[in-house]
Amino acid sequence: MPAEPARTPTLPLTWPAALFGLIFGVAMTYAPYEFHAAYFRPLYPYVRTMGVAYLASSVVLMATMLYPHAPRWLDVLGRVGFGTVTGLYWWVLNVRTGGLTGAILYPLLLAGLALETSPAWRKREVFRGVVALIALSFGLLMLVARHRFPPVFYASVAPLLAPMGLVFLGCGVGLLSPARSRWPLLPRLLLGLLAADFSLLAWALARIGSGPGASIYLILTLACIASALGFRPRAPRTVGFKLLRGLAFAGIVPLLALGGFAAYLAQGAIERQVRDDTVRAAAGEADFLVRYLDDARESLQLLLESPGFRNAFAKRDHELMGRYLSNLPAQARAFDAAIVVDKDGEGFAASYGTKGLGSFAHRDYYGGVLSTGAPYISRPYISSLGLPHVAVALPFKQEGKLEGMLVGLLSLERLSAAVTPAAQRFRVQVLDRRGLLLLRDTQPGAPLLSEAHLPAILRQQLASSDEGVVETFGPEDQRIMLAADASVPGTEWSVVVAQDMGVAYRAITRTSVAFIAILALGVLLMLGLAQFVARDIIRRLETLVEATAAIGRGELSRRVPEEEDDELGELCRGFNEMASRTEAAQGELREAVRLREEFLSVASHELRTPLTPLKGFAALTLSRMEKAGDFPERERTLKALRSMARQTDRLTRLVDDLLDTSRIQAGRFELERAPVDLLPLVREVMERFELRGNEGLRFVLEAPEKAVEGTWDGPRLEQVITNLLANAVRYSPQGGTVHVSFHLSPEAVELRVRDQGIGIPAESIALLFQPFARASNATARHFGGLGLGLFICREIVQRHGGAIWAESPGAQLGSCFHVRLPREVPAAPLAAVAG
Repeated sequence: MPAEPARTPTLPLTWPAALFGLIFGVAMTYAPYEFHAAYFRPLYPYVRTMGVAYLASSVVLMATMLYPHAPRWLDVLGRVGFGTVTGLYWWVLNVRTGGLTGAILYPLLLAGLALETSPAWRKREVFRGVVALIALSFGLLMLVARHRFPPVFYASVAPLLAPMGLVFLGCGVGLLSPARSRWPLLPRLLLGLLAADFSLLAWALARIGSGPGASIYLILTLACIASALGFRPRAPRTVGFKLLRGLAFAGIVPLLALGGFAAYLAQGAIERQVRDDTVRAAAGEADFLVRYLDDARESLQLLLESPGFRNAFAKRDHELMGRYLSNLPAQARAFDAAIVVDKDGEGFAASYGTKGLGSFAHRDYYGGVLSTGAPYISRPYISSLGLPHVAVALPFKQEGKLEGMLVGLLSLERLSAAVTPAAQRFRVQVLDRRGLLLLRDTQPGAPLLSEAHLPAILRQQLASSDEGVVETFGPEDQRIMLAADASVPGTEWSVVVAQDMGVAYRAITRTSVAFIAILALGVLLMLGLAQFVARDIIRRLETLVEATAAIGRGELSRRVPEEEDDELGELCRGFNEMASRTEAAQGELREAVRLREEFLSVASHELRTPLTPLKGFAALTLSRMEKAGDFPERERTLKALRSMARQTDRLTRLVDDLLDTSRIQAGRFELERAPVDLLPLVREVMERFELRGNEGLRFVLEAPEKAVEGTWDGPRLEQVITNLLANAVRYSPQGGTVHVSFHLSPEAVELRVRDQGIGIPAESIALLFQPFARASNATARHFGGLGLGLFICREIVQRHGGAIWAESPGAQLGSCFHVRLPREVPAAPLAAVAG
């Protein structure tokens, strides 16, 4: 029976895994600062190293898929490298954080990749099995433990989790069930449904900016679609595509390596520039605060030095001082109010009135001015106006003696609202180091005078005298931030400027994206130009391929132009010389075959000429002597004549076989079809063998009840039957049985000749019907024959549109020959196979 066609394997899991590694490798290598979310915190210092490992292992995996004969150790190395990086990624980002979907997905991906290490497994449905298990697990989770899908990640598809779970579960069960083998289209339909579910998950994660999660689900979506469509990347089979493959690897791999190194250098330079900008922003903000305080003190000093104000202060004229003080907030908008305090700490004038002023001796600025006699900036506090303030106090002296002080209430709300160059790019915080209280915060809604929430490393830096830039996670551990601090001279204040890492290094990301785009464009242009340049080589190779095919079809006069004097030109010259020698050799061979056939034909006719009368005279003499009476030496003479008759018959058969073989090889073997009843033909041949009777064999015919009719060449079929029975007689032991039977159908007739002879070795059956071929055990036992009888039988049967074959259970177990003949003339009879 014909063998079943080999099933084409679907998309190997290695391709989606390599694509995943390539995307992650490019992102981690060229834009490492984009991995600044809190869950990347343990891996952030190693992101670039992981990216390089992903890139290298993915390129190796793709290479081993496109180059099937690559060393096995290279394939194993690529899988081990990919598995190591992915295993680290899975452990830190999924197992430690309790991410259930990733904790299921990545182990299955790695298990499938490990199975495909074996070339035998690579031809199986590993990808479908892995996707089915992922779908089954996701479906159960979505239906039973929906709360394990955090709303922060899956808010967009939260209402669809139940139907998506049903689709996942149904597709997983369907892909694992035996029903898929009965309905070949079922796996494709299920993979298409899974692609829709995975695309929804990718969309949900992309909306919240989770690039890694969206990437893996997008790759699963594309892989499911490719598998559903029966697409499978294959190693190229043409020289053009092989050149393209080689040029792609020769271009992409060095460019990725050089690009990664260039990106590393560029990122280092930009990183240093960003750090320097951050330090300068902190210093600039500190300078702004110094100027801001200097302007505030100057405004207070101008008021304090005003003669009218000094007279009013000296005379304790509350009303006049109140008018002077009320003008200060309007002129110096940094202040909300101003207060005059005497040397005993009692307030006796204010810009907002004199009622309820009371004592200010408990304020730190009173003690500060009293003890130093110099201007003093107080700690931040909520003033009697209910607003956050910092008091700027200047001493009032007469004749060198402290008589009181002028206090301006500096508005922290106005300070926070001030627009500075640093505030336009950074989050600016001004802190009082004595309690890390917020004096200024450019983030909207930040509560002033609350304790600042700073990372530990930044708190330590503020507590020390060190200044500089740090990379650290924010106080809420949400994202990595770049921060710098600077102290404000003459105060207990410090400035902290901070920026999200992704924003700070956005220039690097944009540069990397531009570089990757230019790299991809460069590779495409390189491949296009390479294809254009290689077109001449491919054209010449295609000419050689066409010429080779023409030679194979027998067009021995075909030649190829030699064109240029290069390696291909040498190959073309060698091809033309080979074709010339082949044409000459074929001519000599045809002439030799013609002479051989002519010799066989002439020899057969010449041998037949004396054989015919010799056979006739021997038969006549034998007949007369058998009828004659006894005479001396009669039995001995009869025995010699019978032997002469048998040898004459044998020689006649050999000559006939040689003559038929010559006709077959010369194409002059034709059939003369006519309606024939095969049953009488078989009986006649069997009777002829029975009449000879000297082999001691028994012949059994299982004759059907009705005629065995068809349109055949009767004499040629008689020749077939005679050859099959002659073989059965030749190879059967004394006393054996030759069994002839029929198997009938409306369309065809099958004749079976079974014997109990020496049998046929298994290795000889396939060659049994070739010219001059004989079974090995027949040759070893020196049975007669040239090995042409079965070859002639095959030609006769095949020209009738039928088939002939042999079966044997083994040595000394007999054999059975089957001849199947169609009853009618076939529409397109099989051409004879030349010997």
